[in-house]
Amino acid sequence: MTRISAIITTYNVEPFIATAMQSVIDAGFDDLELIVVDDGSSDATRRVADAIGAAAPADRVAYVPVYFAQNTIGGVACAANAGLDRATGDTVVFVDGDDWVLPQALAGAVQRLQDTGADFVVSGCQEYFNSTGNYTTYPEAHLWDKVRQSGGLEERRRLLLQMAPFPWRKIYRRSFLERHAIRFPVGDYFFEDNPFHWETTVQAESFSFYPPVTHVHRMERQGQTVTSMGMKPLQIFAHAETIRAMLERTGQSGALAERYFHWLADHVLWCGRHVPPEGLNRLFALAQEALAAYPEALFWERLAEKPRKLGEIQQLTALRLGDRLGFLAGIQSQEQERALAKLLPQDKARS
Repeated sequence: MTRISAIITTYNVEPFIATAMQSVIDAGFDDLELIVVDDGSSDATRRVADAIGAAAPADRVAYVPVYFAQNTIGGVACAANAGLDRATGDTVVFVDGDDWVLPQALAGAVQRLQDTGADFVVSGCQEYFNSTGNYTTYPEAHLWDKVRQSGGLEERRRLLLQMAPFPWRKIYRRSFLERHAIRFPVGDYFFEDNPFHWETTVQAESFSFYPPVTHVHRMERQGQTVTSMGMKPLQIFAHAETIRAMLERTGQSGALAERYFHWLADHVLWCGRHVPPEGLNRLFALAQEALAAYPEALFWERLAEKPRKLGEIQQLTALRLGDRLGFLAGIQSQEQERALAKLLPQDKARS
């Protein structure tokens, strides 16, 4: 019998934790270790979690609460690591405390892991917008199409590094994580799923793709990180350095040089969309420093590899040339383009 360790990380998710826990229980695993790690909640999250844990079928569910005395630094890294340290199962599943899984699909993904012997399985996922009740699918259909046609591990690795980096969209073999001592980086920052995603992808000797949606990610709820980011997006540059150092350590910096450049460029542009005006000068300095590592000829070669919108090219070019005003103008043109797209009929906006 295979034990499944489901690690649910929580912080002030009283209205949602019961759904998260019950959805995992409903997957019907014969031996489920349900680890709830609460990062110092001030609401009734723990009381609800304990009630669901107590009501779970004792013959197949072992409820393991891990409660921190106070909220820890950064994002969910400390809580997720504590869950990994407590896990005893052969298979590890992550679930955010305000999200939920589709029970039948999750069971199918776990079975895929057991059948293939892979280090982890990558599953489909979607977003649920709390404010509207709408669901959206991640814009990854073209990548899944390529996965079906791909052959070698390295090609599939590069495809995976283009997908959303969420740790909860993968079903892991715990022995793989322990063998490589893989944990989330702990520090005064968020978005720690990015280096975790890169390291698991780089270290894996095999992984399998499972297209069905297993996890639903709740968006636009009160108190969520992405709804109150402020200057937090700038912390992505600390993760960029962590990823770069990991690639050097594992000897993958050459093989994945192109993918890393475009990941970095994409996140510079993402920061331009989310950093408040008072942080744009800081963004310019950090981005210019990060991109300065590329010799001029290589920078222009890399920039030409991926089709980009005019405003994006303007921003990246301005960074290379040290043109602060040009960089800010590129951000403004992108904002204008997005505003115009919202005003146009949907068929016009796509054309």
